[in-house]
Amino acid sequence: MILNDHNILLQQILTDNSSFTFKEIVPSYLNNTKDQVLTRGTSGNIFWNSIDSSFNLLVNNKFSGTNIYYEEERIGLGRSPLFNYKVDIAIPRNSLLTAFHIGDGSFGFSMGNGTTNGFIPEIIGIGADENDTGLYFIGIAGNDISSNIPLIILDGRNSYNEKLNNRPIVGITSADYTEYSILIDASDNLNVKGNVVTSNVIINNISLITIIKELQEQIDYLKTKIT
Repeated sequence: MILNDHNILLQQILTDNSSFTFKEIVPSYLNNTKDQVLTRGTSGNIFWNSIDSSFNLLVNNKFSGTNIYYEEERIGLGRSPLFNYKVDIAIPRNSLLTAFHIGDGSFGFSMGNGTTNGFIPEIIGIGADENDTGLYFIGIAGNDISSNIPLIILDGRNSYNEKLNNRPIVGITSADYTEYSILIDASDNLNVKGNVVTSNVIINNISLITIIKELQEQIDYLKTKIT
């Protein structure tokens, strides 16, 4: 089928059993309301039919009989595509729903709304067994040129251009949203199980935390000797 100015021009390809070549039956330049088209009957005989060469399949940018929209080379599922989205899938708030899935239904990669109260953009990865990771992120530089730009960045903001100042940036937990194993707050502090650790001090390629730990071990050892 050929999409031409919101009309679908019917194009049928028949196989010639004698030479196994394809024949294009209806060209895209047809202008008549009705044209003759070759079709193949149940007995294998080829005969002529008179059909409409052009018919309106899109009504108000929507494919007839579906909830699929097409507008300016953009696709919308559930609504006409918003903004400049190439593919737009409508997912309501207050509805736990998967909108996108790559996999076999049980295992794979899914995206959607993760809550029945509001909207949590959720990404889920499920591996097949204990030998498979659940979700795998890879950043590939594509060259060996030195750079100060991290290959993978997690960026939390108040808005598109404002620095976050009213909530933590990143939290790591296991099914517990009241206590995080690791939390990076808006003041750039690293919180480990509730203990605040300043994580941005590096001395001679060694973190300050490691240096303090080693010094504490030496102090403890000297205390035993003094005793």
